[in-house]
Amino acid sequence: MTRVTSALAVLAATTLTLTACGGGDTRNTGAASGATTPDLSERCTEDRAGGTITVGEYAMLPTFAPGQGMFGVRGAAQSAAVYDRLMRWNPESEEFEPKLAESLESTDDNTVWTLTLRDGVTFSNGDALTAEDVAFTLDLHKDPATRSNAMTDAMQVERTRVVDPLTVEFSLAEPWAGFPILLAGVAGEVIPRDAYEATSPEDWAREPIGAGAFTVASYTPDQEVVLEPNPGYYGGPVCPTLRFVRIPGSQGTYEAFQTGELQVGFLRGAKTVTAAQDRGERGFEVVTSAGSIVNLNAGAAGYDGVLTDERARRAFAHALDRDLIDQRLTGGLGQPTAALIAESSRFYDGLEGPRYDVEQARALVEEVRSDRPDWDGSLTLLVADSPENMETGVAIKALLDAAGFDVTIQSGPVAQVVARQFTSDFEAVVGGLSPSDADPASTFAGAMVPGGSLNLSGVDDPELTAAVSAFKAAPDLESQKAALDALQEVYNRVVPFAVIANAEEYVVIDDSVRGVAPTLSSTMMFDGAFVQD
Repeated sequence: MTRVTSALAVLAATTLTLTACGGGDTRNTGAASGATTPDLSERCTEDRAGGTITVGEYAMLPTFAPGQGMFGVRGAAQSAAVYDRLMRWNPESEEFEPKLAESLESTDDNTVWTLTLRDGVTFSNGDALTAEDVAFTLDLHKDPATRSNAMTDAMQVERTRVVDPLTVEFSLAEPWAGFPILLAGVAGEVIPRDAYEATSPEDWAREPIGAGAFTVASYTPDQEVVLEPNPGYYGGPVCPTLRFVRIPGSQGTYEAFQTGELQVGFLRGAKTVTAAQDRGERGFEVVTSAGSIVNLNAGAAGYDGVLTDERARRAFAHALDRDLIDQRLTGGLGQPTAALIAESSRFYDGLEGPRYDVEQARALVEEVRSDRPDWDGSLTLLVADSPENMETGVAIKALLDAAGFDVTIQSGPVAQVVARQFTSDFEAVVGGLSPSDADPASTFAGAMVPGGSLNLSGVDDPELTAAVSAFKAAPDLESQKAALDALQEVYNRVVPFAVIANAEEYVVIDDSVRGVAPTLSSTMMFDGAFVQD
């Protein structure tokens, strides 16, 4: 067997960029920015216990039900703090590292992976963490009723075998060198089987039990979550109380950070991110491919409207002047694109998405109207009520109306819009993807394959499914680039979602806060955090 680090040698760096070198180095990475990376060399010790860290979230974790804390933008730090994770992606070393696990090894062809757990780890209720719990957790993520964000990837595991109380063997449906990403995400947040089965899913969603550094002290949906230190945490002493709050919009979050109301803030959007970096705020930056998109309902949840016609979806994509949207939203500071992958990605090979072409958009709209005389061009666009999203919605409406659509904007709180997205209760909705360069194929599979946990559009196109599968199975970087080229071509025809821009995320961290560590998808780990007087 090969160790996880050598098995992943084919994988290059993640899109998470440390804005300066680690270990407290204060060198700038560009002339315009004085931002630096928080020091990762220290963590909580008993003499540092106490204090409260207040974190401003972009969107709160919907619930503590299994599989909900996939992305930092959607409250993953809360979930990871309570459950911990089997593995952690380390953006500095560019490797997956064991966390709740002791080790993860694979066969030479990456079809069988063996996980060994740390001995002596307990859940917050005192029960021992075992291989049976790991197997039970994976089964939960495979169950469509769980509505896990990791379901698509979890389904790649054909068989989970408990070898002994601390060892689990995963046999995959096909070779997958990026398999550790599954265990570094929500599927690596182990659920204690006995405790879970002894309560209802509704109660568990509010009062979970995990092996993480924190336990839930109070939970007010979409408003506030307070977490207290877990005295039995296997990783050593836990210092602060964590308080997570939602402040609408990144600008409001950054202002609260500047006034000291927050010690950590999740910022999303080039304008606010650039402002924070130019002021020299410490933090961690992520540039996410396809981070800003519009999901287009291709037939999910019984929808039978105009967007079930791929010509209408292509018209939507061609109608978007992404540079104009960027100028309006960020003053030209963003990364507008129609491609699936950012130019900064190791996978990028000159890919192009559907170009802005208003004449082509109009022609497609007229084709559709000719074939659907009952359709008058009307389309409903759902957007969250944050200022950035509302501005995006207004810009998109103007562009679509110019191409022959007649757009009505609906808006609502972020949590409500997210809930409607994940139940496919929309016609078109502003959203985003969060593929990691550690293994973007897993996210694209979830978003484009029938039954995928991120397939909010309900798209079911055999050619698209085959192209995604080929990308995921490709064994090396050059073949992955070729497979992604093919996927982009099919995507340009099918358009299950329209890419607007890459997303820029920046988690700002006050000088008083130490020991916070990043992992996948802008998720912060607080088990080593402490407040420095």
